[in-house]
Amino acid sequence: MRLDISLQSGDRGGRGQPDGIAVALLGFATALTVFLLFPPFLRGQVGSVPGFTGQEAADLLTPIIAMPLLALAVELTGEATTRTRVLLIALVALWVSGQGIHLAANAIGDVFPAGPERAAFYATSAGALDHALDEVLSHWMWHLAWVGLLGTLLLAGVTGARTTTMASRRSKWVAGLAGVLHGFTWFVVTDEGGTWALAIPATILLLVLALLLRSRDGAGRVITSFLIVGSLLTLALYGTWIAYAGWPPASLIERLGL
Repeated sequence: MRLDISLQSGDRGGRGQPDGIAVALLGFATALTVFLLFPPFLRGQVGSVPGFTGQEAADLLTPIIAMPLLALAVELTGEATTRTRVLLIALVALWVSGQGIHLAANAIGDVFPAGPERAAFYATSAGALDHALDEVLSHWMWHLAWVGLLGTLLLAGVTGARTTTMASRRSKWVAGLAGVLHGFTWFVVTDEGGTWALAIPATILLLVLALLLRSRDGAGRVITSFLIVGSLLTLALYGTWIAYAGWPPASLIERLGL
């Protein structure tokens, strides 16, 4: 696949690059899957600070790798305006802030072994603050920003759909694969993070919007393919999990003892 990237500042009405967008989205989704789902298994100590493990070290790379790839996908539509870029920057900042607070607060809680010792810590004022930062503030900041970023991506794709550049069958398949990875990761992260009350309706909304705009070609077709596949998978996984574990959605990690 040839990835032709040529960014021109302020170039509205330029040709979008569907193949490049598909590759950028696959990179974005892959980065999220790798850096959000696998680091919790990296429990070995890193460095001399107790409690700083491979999970925290790997988590530091998440926004550094994932966010530029999403920004690249938006730029490759060829239709990113100053307003779109400012919105993107603000949402990326919110995403990074939420993810960073989660990383730090979660690491502090994990210093204490699961069980009575950790429960005793969370019963203190410091533990209650740590829990609120980790399980409430950080998750909702992070996942609200995530929804906003997907909406911004769709907005850029809709505008960019005016390009005459056609989306190849390969780019649609790559976008679909990216959607599978993203949809699975979004389900796991929001279920475990307890933000299903945001994730489920937001996913339905993104699916409806993407379906309404699916007839557009070029950048729009690639981006809507990514969102449609990912949203359908997320909703299917939530539906399956709720049918199995009941309502409200239980923590996948805790319920399965992972």
